[in-house]
Amino acid sequence: MKMTALNVSRRRLALLTTGAVTVSLLQGPMAQARPEPQPTQQPRVGTVAAADRDRVLGRSWRGSTDRAWTTAGDADGFHVLVADAADGYAWRTAATLREAGFDTDRWIGNACVTSSGRRAVVVYAPRTFTNKAELSARGGFTAVVDLSTGAVTKLPVTTSLAYFNPGCGAGESVALTQEGDEEQPGTRLLRLDAERAEVGRKVQLKGQFTSAVPSGDGFVGALGDRLASVDAKGGVRNLAASRGVPFAIRPDRDGGVNFLESAGGTMRARRLTKSKVTTLAEGKMGAFDLERGAAGRVFLTGRPAAVKRLPAPVTRLAVSASAEVSTTGGLAFQRKMTAQETLPGAATPADAKAPVQLDAQVPATGDTVAFQVTPTATTPAAATPALGVSRPATAAGPQSRTATAEATTGDLFEPYTPQDPDPWCAVPRNDMATQAYHPRPRQIEWAVDYAIFGALAQTRPANFRGFGLPAYSPQGMFPPRTLAGGKHVAAQIMLGILAQESNLWQASQTQSGEYGNPLIGNYYGRHYYDADTSDDWRIHWDEADCGYGVGQVTDGMRKAGKEKPGETARPADHQRAIALDYAANIAAALQILQDKWNQTYNANLRINNADPTRIENWYFAAWAYNSGFYPDKGDGSPWGVGWGNNPINPRYDPARHPFLDVADPYNVNDNVPVFSDAAHPQDWPYQEKVIGWAAQSIDTGDDGVGFRTAWWLGDPLQARLRRTAQTPPFLKFCNFTNTCDPMQSVQPNAPGMETEKPGPCLHKNSAGQYDLKCWFHLPVIWKDDCIDSCGFEGIRYDVPMNYSEPTDGTHNPPKCTASQLPSNAIVVDFIRAGASTPRCPGVTPRNDGTAQLEFKAGWPGEYTSKIDFHQLDNGMGGHHWFTRARASYKNQVIATWSPPVAYAGWTGIYAYIPQTGARAPDVVYDIKTGDGRIRHVTVDQEFHRNSWVFLGNYQLRSGSSVTLDSFKPAPSEKTIGFDAIGFVPGGGS
Repeated sequence: MKMTALNVSRRRLALLTTGAVTVSLLQGPMAQARPEPQPTQQPRVGTVAAADRDRVLGRSWRGSTDRAWTTAGDADGFHVLVADAADGYAWRTAATLREAGFDTDRWIGNACVTSSGRRAVVVYAPRTFTNKAELSARGGFTAVVDLSTGAVTKLPVTTSLAYFNPGCGAGESVALTQEGDEEQPGTRLLRLDAERAEVGRKVQLKGQFTSAVPSGDGFVGALGDRLASVDAKGGVRNLAASRGVPFAIRPDRDGGVNFLESAGGTMRARRLTKSKVTTLAEGKMGAFDLERGAAGRVFLTGRPAAVKRLPAPVTRLAVSASAEVSTTGGLAFQRKMTAQETLPGAATPADAKAPVQLDAQVPATGDTVAFQVTPTATTPAAATPALGVSRPATAAGPQSRTATAEATTGDLFEPYTPQDPDPWCAVPRNDMATQAYHPRPRQIEWAVDYAIFGALAQTRPANFRGFGLPAYSPQGMFPPRTLAGGKHVAAQIMLGILAQESNLWQASQTQSGEYGNPLIGNYYGRHYYDADTSDDWRIHWDEADCGYGVGQVTDGMRKAGKEKPGETARPADHQRAIALDYAANIAAALQILQDKWNQTYNANLRINNADPTRIENWYFAAWAYNSGFYPDKGDGSPWGVGWGNNPINPRYDPARHPFLDVADPYNVNDNVPVFSDAAHPQDWPYQEKVIGWAAQSIDTGDDGVGFRTAWWLGDPLQARLRRTAQTPPFLKFCNFTNTCDPMQSVQPNAPGMETEKPGPCLHKNSAGQYDLKCWFHLPVIWKDDCIDSCGFEGIRYDVPMNYSEPTDGTHNPPKCTASQLPSNAIVVDFIRAGASTPRCPGVTPRNDGTAQLEFKAGWPGEYTSKIDFHQLDNGMGGHHWFTRARASYKNQVIATWSPPVAYAGWTGIYAYIPQTGARAPDVVYDIKTGDGRIRHVTVDQEFHRNSWVFLGNYQLRSGSSVTLDSFKPAPSEKTIGFDAIGFVPGGGS
């Protein structure tokens, strides 16, 4: 549950989201607004029609080298989309990037295109990486994509997800940044030769160095309030002073360095040439921007209040400040997020991909084009070398446990059971008797509305939902805390935290109403963010996160005897309830949030009038919920809330607007949030994302708006402006009391802080080194009339009305019996005899033979093939397994189904293909007839889903079987389902 975030930028960021959002109507407490439909001015097309190209694009389009590009993410991966002017800007998917073994609803990322316009350098990661400081700072997978051929070269490094990374320059070199944090401070810079896909040696710096781009043999970037250069040996030289931290740093073809700076509510575009700095444009914060182009071009976009004479490499374009610009400026476009596109990954059918809509303008002619393109998952590249390679048993490192004297019976059977015998997290994955229920959003909201008033006390009977627990009630098990100062938690703050932490998921890889593995944060303790990329697939049980369910509750969720320092394991029944029951999870998460309020309130870290029912007043407690609170030791040492989520931290764009707010709060007709904010959540501090979700709500595709939103008093304009002021001025959290000076910038240089960006934190350790411990601990007021101007909660399920728990979801009901097969069929499945499944009550599953799974080890004794192996309850008899097609031994799973040993005869064989979790078009069932012969049958699981598919008639002898090997299909990343096999004596058809 301890998670972090980053900041908003004008960078090319992943255009996806954790969920759709809707704007709250602001005048009254019961209002629940929806985005107003926007009229389509022209039909959407995938390319400019050939007959229209001369008119729309100008006659020079045939010989143009202009290239438009953007990115979009979904559950399938992070897509790089490209359109060339010479093809009439026909959009296509150049590449899809993802990595195996990550349980995510969305892939997010950043990208830049090199000066040639041919290569994109892409940093990509699962969405949930933004909730962890170390993953956000240095956990993004990094690759070079050839935009012409689609070839992908994955790099053996992971880098920052901050808005400014990667940083392309005026050539084919690219700056990659690895950020530090309060535990591992400093900044590492790497220079990438994109043409050769070669990474140079690391340059280590003390402190925070942001917005790095290549320059000469070194780098140029922001060192606090200065533009600075870093040479290949790490030597730093100040180049120019700046009002605030420089950002949007764009080198140009004439050797100039263009950048933005801000002070108060204004912004300037400036240019450094040699030692001279000139002003290019001035205006309001966020009114304009600098965009990169190919061949050292720079574009000034938006509406600055004043524009000076521009140098030759800088071109002004009369387009929106938020527009993306093609490589030579021939096309500018903005993303129009759709409701379908912003649904969580699991809620979007696999065969119904959301289109990307782009509203484009051709600056040369003034014409507009409405584009639409549906990303297509390209053939995946090999796994990133940053995730390491398997090591043979003779290599250095741990040997197979089965080969040592310490081997146990559990170890010997480990290759053949989906469970892991030795995890440190308390509640296991891949246990048929341990399946979590995925709730509807209305169930989540009901539980929150009742829990904040201490009324979530409904009795769960013994073995409720098959959880294997005695009778309990959620808040009987996890009673609420009394808030310091009185009253209760604002409902939308709790809901906003759940939206950010888990997308309102309790179970993994499921839709509402289904059962599957509990959602667990880094169950295997994998290292995919540190400097050593050779072992990122290794299993490190002792470093597992163990964050469970909708609240990602980590506290006390390890096994007894395996706790983290200072942690006490919860009782086993409590751990199981947190992992499986969304209501119990919410009750436990609420306790933690209430504790953070009490910690900060009692330490006098209070916001505005400190009324906990008002939205903005949770700024400190939400900050502490994510990155912790450092108590006052009374010895003069730093204390308070940490630097990582401080809004003035230079890893966040100083020009950002409130998360998910509308583009123009002064326009009362603009009721659509900036959906694309949720596509790059790494660009905001955690607490600002929580407040943004509280104000706008997530949409899960189940119940429309995920939950009732917060609302603000006033006439339409006044209420909108009050909502926009939901987050404070950044300077409020930087002053002498936390040794922070917004007018200065220093490079942190304490041990381990070499990768940090320079910034205003001036705190020094006992050795006189800057250490980023500018922890804040004062009350803050930015709404002195909070009683009127702060946001109100919106309660849907009032406790006095005694609402019952909302009904369950109904997605993808299972096939509980094999009634479609003849009555004499021999059904072989993985469900244990006598077991029961949650959605097939009273039905005894069939298993007339033997079904066996075999898992391959990525390292001796480490069965990495289990990491991305999952269970769902919508198969035959109410259960099935699935993995993904990767053609990797590290992920290989082999299933074998056998009729009774003595069985022989003419037999029809059928395979059941479950409704979800089975999408690969080329799985191969191997029919072993018992006489030494093997027949191979290829099946399109996507086409045959939710049905029995006939594999043929065969003369079987004793010892016959059917196998399915996940290694054999093409590496498409599509799911491979393992469900029941039917053997029909006498043959079938």
